[in-house]
Amino acid sequence: MRLMRFFAAAIRAALVAMATAPKLVWDGARWVARAVTAPPPAVAEAQAEAMAEIEAAAQEDAAAQAKPAATPAAVHEAWGRAAVAHLAPLPGQAPAATACLDEAARCYLDRLTPAQALKLASLEPRHVGAHLLGNRPLASLPRPLTLAEWHRQEVERVAAMSKPKARPDGEPRRDRREASHRPAPAFAIA
Repeated sequence: MRLMRFFAAAIRAALVAMATAPKLVWDGARWVARAVTAPPPAVAEAQAEAMAEIEAAAQEDAAAQAKPAATPAAVHEAWGRAAVAHLAPLPGQAPAATACLDEAARCYLDRLTPAQALKLASLEPRHVGAHLLGNRPLASLPRPLTLAEWHRQEVERVAAMSKPKARPDGEPRRDRREASHRPAPAFAIA
């Protein structure tokens, strides 16, 4: 029994000595003796903080994935309420009330006649939203433009505005210098 205790103590001492003994580590251009036991306390604290941040981010990601996505009915309702708020803004209304509408929807709502706007505002918000999103168009109102159609119209409008206008006499426009230094037809050499 004493012999076994002796061997166990010797093995323990050897393991402790190996754990606390400095190790030779290649550091760039030379061998350096370093103790390879535990990281310094500041490093251990920084590692613990980093692990806590990683776990918190993982929990947030899991919570975000667990949150149910918006249903189409909820989106239609939100668009309908925003459209009515755009058509008939209340005094002191926050601009966030119409934030979900895109430019195509705002342009469509601005182009409605007062009678059409009144007809649209008198409907339930979910029906208005479904009409604006193109899921359930209303026969009594003009069809709303999709975002792609609206972009195409805007590009065409800007292109039409940027084209140079033709001169009324049909002659192409020349620089002043070119026109002033042109010889008159009577003095042209034949």
